[in-house]
Amino acid sequence: MTSLKQWLQQHWLTHVTLSNNQIGMALLALLVGLASAGVITLFRFAIEIPLVELLPMSSEEDYEALAPWLRAALLLAGGVLLIAIFQPLSKEQRSVGVGHVLIRMERHQGYLPLPNLMLQWLAAVIALLSGHSVGREGPAVHLGAGTASQIGQRFGLAHHRLRILAGCGVASAISASFNTPMAGVIFAMEVVLLEYSIRGFIPIILASVAGAIVTEAVFGAETAFVVPGVDMHSLLEIPYIFALGVMAGLTASGFVMAVRQFQHFSHWPLWLKWGGLSLTTAIISLWLPQLLGIGYDTVNDALAGKVVVFTLFALLIGKLWLAAWAAAAGFPGGLIGPSLFVGAALGGIMGQLSAWWLPQYPVSVGFYAMLGMCAVMGATLRAPLAALVAMLELTANPNIIMPGMLAIVVASLIASEIFNLPSVFQVLLGKNPLAQTPTPVQQMLRNTWVAQAMTRRFVCVDRHISRDSAELILQDQPDWLLLEHEQALLSTADLVNVMAHDAEQRAEQQTDAGHEDEHAQQPPLDLIAMPAQRHEVGQISLKANLQDALDLMQSGQLQWLAVYRDEQKNHCIGLVSREQIELFYRYQPSTGQ
Repeated sequence: MTSLKQWLQQHWLTHVTLSNNQIGMALLALLVGLASAGVITLFRFAIEIPLVELLPMSSEEDYEALAPWLRAALLLAGGVLLIAIFQPLSKEQRSVGVGHVLIRMERHQGYLPLPNLMLQWLAAVIALLSGHSVGREGPAVHLGAGTASQIGQRFGLAHHRLRILAGCGVASAISASFNTPMAGVIFAMEVVLLEYSIRGFIPIILASVAGAIVTEAVFGAETAFVVPGVDMHSLLEIPYIFALGVMAGLTASGFVMAVRQFQHFSHWPLWLKWGGLSLTTAIISLWLPQLLGIGYDTVNDALAGKVVVFTLFALLIGKLWLAAWAAAAGFPGGLIGPSLFVGAALGGIMGQLSAWWLPQYPVSVGFYAMLGMCAVMGATLRAPLAALVAMLELTANPNIIMPGMLAIVVASLIASEIFNLPSVFQVLLGKNPLAQTPTPVQQMLRNTWVAQAMTRRFVCVDRHISRDSAELILQDQPDWLLLEHEQALLSTADLVNVMAHDAEQRAEQQTDAGHEDEHAQQPPLDLIAMPAQRHEVGQISLKANLQDALDLMQSGQLQWLAVYRDEQKNHCIGLVSREQIELFYRYQPSTGQ
């Protein structure tokens, strides 16, 4: 029984956790997809059921049905409760949302702490139940990535695979939120992993599919929005679509700059930042209750052309202001949903104005509202492909691809090139050095397991060894001798030279003495005292990737690392050098993996 258990553990290590086996990773991705979607489902139930069952609301977004005093009371109570929960916590303990995920992916290889994950779930539920004008998708990204990270940590996954598994959780979460599995895949790779790779695509696709299956099984096959039939009726609309892209780029730039401006008040105490936000939202809700909650019912009305221009303009300004304030203040809500809301309002305005300016052409307001949603989202998040794919999945209409590409590209160029603005998530990271986009070499090193560049041509030895033992070691022709206790490394060539020199000296002494004593006892070799070039050796886990190894070498000014399978450092299984890493990324063929 014990031998079977050991065999299963070894098989698991070889094919799943400490390997590059794609089948094992696919199985983990499916598990993560189901688990993440389950967490998102519970998250949505925790918001929707109390609102519908305990309040006089026809749906979880019908805050307009509540009395003004009740809306204000909910907002203020939620704000006070959140302040009470977060006030005693340190800055690291308060960290939640997409920014937290990006930092942990960049600096901690996808290790997301469980306390922050639980805090995000509770805080986002409170924020959305109380009607704060934030989205649920940002928290969903944290919940999905955190769930995946916890599963990966439980299984002892290697770092380069843990990052991909966290991306699987993100894809499943986005898929479960919008019922858009392809957009979930692209978002995970474009925003969180910041790369596209073949090794990443397969597990992330499987996780996103699993998330969509869970969502359809629980909530049905409908997407998050009720999209009417949308289409471009004439090529004469192209200039107007271009103009919509320009306006979307200006709006997205205004959104990002508003977040940056609100960050100037980040030094204020928490009670003032969040208390001011709750009070301001309560006051605005007296006239614009449509801003409360995630606001997807208002987005659907904008898509259907049911909201007049002046109301849409007020909603656009109000949502942009409140969402930017919440994001900059670190409020536990998301800004993906608000970016869609702002875009829908802008598109609805442009669609209704087109009926005045181009009365001879039958224009669909929903068409422009959908273009505005995806253009503002793509430019704000710097995720143009994810926005385009989301638009295609939401409309199920391939005819929208060409005008959608035009609007999204124009909006993205306005934000990135005219105003030179990064993604809003990068702005939220502020002066944090993690705000810098990793180079292609860094991406490649993070995705490469340390085992792919290590050598096994070495022998672990004690400091003192007999000459007979040395001769037996040299028969296997290793390249290096590792002294684990002394954390030193020396070349076997030095040992060969020392033994040859000793043999010559003994031969001379025996010739001078005129006889040969074959049984004379020779002292053991001292591998530290003998003349040789030795290298100091650090220690690293087999879970690490090459970027981990390079960072450790640079911090410790080392040239070599000993690789260990377990955390106890009981048995070294390989060596990796700075030179080997440099040779790996210089001459590694570009495989897309």
